[in-house]
Amino acid sequence: MRGAAGARHASRSRWRRMLLVGVLALTAMAAQAANRLAQSHDPYLREHAHDPVDWYPWGDEALQRAQRENKPIYLSIGYAACYWCHVAQRELYSNPQIAALMNRWFVNVLVDREQRPDIDHIYMLARQIMTRDSGWPNNVFLTPNLQPFYIGSYFPPSDTPQQTGFPTLLATLHRNWTQHPAEVQRIAGEIAAAMRAAAPAAAPAAPLDVAAWEQAAQTEALQRFDALDGGFAAATRAARFPQPPLLRWLLGRGASGDAAAQHAALFTLQAMAQGGIMDQLGGGFRRYAVDPGWSLPHFEMMLADNAQLLDVYAHAAAQTGSPELRWVAQRTAAFLLQRLRLPQGVFATSLSAQTGGVEGATDLWTPQQIAAVLGARGAARWFSLYALVPIRPGATQGVLRQRREVAQELLRHGRLAARLQALAPLRHALLAARNRRPQPQRDDKIVVADNALAIRALAQAAAALDRPAWSDAAAQAADWLWRHAWNPQQRVLLHQWAAGQAGNPGFLDDYAEFARAALALAAVRHDARWAQRAGDLAAAMLQQFAAADGSLRSAPAADALPFAVPLQGDVHRPAGQSAAIDVFVELAQRQPQQPQWAGAARKALQAMAVQVGARPLDWPDLLQTLGSAAGQAVFAAPAPAAQSRPADCTGLPPGACSADRVQAQWLPGNTAPWVLRLRIAPGFHINAHPASAPNLIATTLLADGRPVPGVRYPPARQFRPAFAPQGIAVWEGQVDLHVAALPAGAALALRLQACNATSCLAPSTLPLPPPD
Repeated sequence: MRGAAGARHASRSRWRRMLLVGVLALTAMAAQAANRLAQSHDPYLREHAHDPVDWYPWGDEALQRAQRENKPIYLSIGYAACYWCHVAQRELYSNPQIAALMNRWFVNVLVDREQRPDIDHIYMLARQIMTRDSGWPNNVFLTPNLQPFYIGSYFPPSDTPQQTGFPTLLATLHRNWTQHPAEVQRIAGEIAAAMRAAAPAAAPAAPLDVAAWEQAAQTEALQRFDALDGGFAAATRAARFPQPPLLRWLLGRGASGDAAAQHAALFTLQAMAQGGIMDQLGGGFRRYAVDPGWSLPHFEMMLADNAQLLDVYAHAAAQTGSPELRWVAQRTAAFLLQRLRLPQGVFATSLSAQTGGVEGATDLWTPQQIAAVLGARGAARWFSLYALVPIRPGATQGVLRQRREVAQELLRHGRLAARLQALAPLRHALLAARNRRPQPQRDDKIVVADNALAIRALAQAAAALDRPAWSDAAAQAADWLWRHAWNPQQRVLLHQWAAGQAGNPGFLDDYAEFARAALALAAVRHDARWAQRAGDLAAAMLQQFAAADGSLRSAPAADALPFAVPLQGDVHRPAGQSAAIDVFVELAQRQPQQPQWAGAARKALQAMAVQVGARPLDWPDLLQTLGSAAGQAVFAAPAPAAQSRPADCTGLPPGACSADRVQAQWLPGNTAPWVLRLRIAPGFHINAHPASAPNLIATTLLADGRPVPGVRYPPARQFRPAFAPQGIAVWEGQVDLHVAALPAGAALALRLQACNATSCLAPSTLPLPPPD
């Protein structure tokens, strides 16, 4: 018995020792489970910190190892809101067997495209050259000297009839690298040569033909315009992207009397607002739609997209007086302020496309679920305007959108906004029910350029729609960025801020968009501090990014990159170069005594004239600047003084005469009433009619030196500078004078005086041609 008991005791002792060894081993493995990404402050990289993949962040450590061991690099570029990036993590990077192959044969580098847009742009160009498509994740196999030789997006974990599985692909590429290195290097060299050729050098002799660029861009845009569903895309593409810069530019063309441009922009804006790409319950817009009718969205919701769309819808609402467009703008602003605003007052980057591993899970409904919330009668009322579009053929769940025929009929009769408001209690009930579901993850990374887009949009929308609270929110966010992202001693700007830590240095668009936001705050809030800060950012921008020929790099010159960062254009958001030129143009108008701003704008544009001339439609934000009154003043060829300025400006330096700050143009129309459109330079205003006080010069339309009777002058806004706290009635930006009748053959002119926040220019009488 003692032997049996002893054997049992020995067995238990061995079991305890084995258990202890196992626990220690597991503890050691857990201690080592976190890879290098655990040291990152970037949320997307930290999500991968416990993958069994031996991930590196982009940097010298990974690149030197690849060269030392002569291993190719597997570069995966994604971002936090990307659905297929998370699928790849679940199916590939969390699989120990697949991770072992990656670790054995490759040096693995993970990049957040929102943290390093320069790397993203470089290797997206390679993707477009090699596969003729784009999207994320962008997975690139590189030689140790960073030349791509194979590119793809999502790879399945095993072979399928449609696609090679990731393990098979890894084995094939490893075999090619080790057994046929010369062939791999040849392929990589050809791709690298194509990438370099895609970024042609500046051509100083390239013509700056803005009118031709505008005409070519509009012609192509209207050819691509989908007159049935809205949007702009090649006929072979089903997906629809909002393209806010293009919509904003077309609205500007429409404001100048171009009916075709106006229709294309407004029709698209209404189609988007009626579709599933708009969150019909909570407001705001998803990234894009996978169908031409805007019904089925890709569910991620991005700060940059919604900031730009707020700006577009607010301008459209102010331009047309449409209550439906105003409603969309208000709900987009609410999304920014309620869903993306952080406690500090700045804005998070995005909401994920997935919840619990299922794309769009939070946002999908069945008719039964809606009836359970609203009741049978409430559901019937709801579905009188709304429909559920199945997420895929045969699916029971769907995406909410407005019934297109019903919405368009209500819109034609001016009743859509009232119907939307009448359904507000039902909408609130559904939203409350949705809020009780698990919610998509928010990426709380603070990106300066994206926040600047939101600041500018909120400030300008506040002025356009008379919502001062939006302006206050914009100022709070801008103040936070100025305190935390801008270093006044070193005069450098950060790109991002995450997990309470300062991130990497800023890119061109961070400086340019923050400067544009500052100028918007200066104009809307009449706060001269922000104009000064915009000047500081612009000066630092020139120092950091301007090359000897005046061209503007997208990334800091100190970064050692394998290729030049390609120009991106303004397709989905403004390029840094476009935003920078806009800043220089506005500063040139505000500070005519400082000619460096106009010079910087001209040099930067000249350096990219070849690319703009080749594809004008890719540059709508830039065209918006070039076509503005301020842009025309900077880029127009100098004309003889007698032709370009009235007589009362003689002897005054450029910019010192009121006529230098106002552009007047009759809108097309052969009969009365005529419309005289005034464009006032940024940072300036002119006195309204009537003026606030007898000593102020009211802006007045004259015929043979006498006021024209019967002119309908627009309402004024109150401007309260420090020297006149009681307020002055002024006009800013763009205003229209409606003229019922004009004396035949009379000499027409406009009497005005332009002022800024600190001083007034010499008054002027601007001669006018007769209306067409």
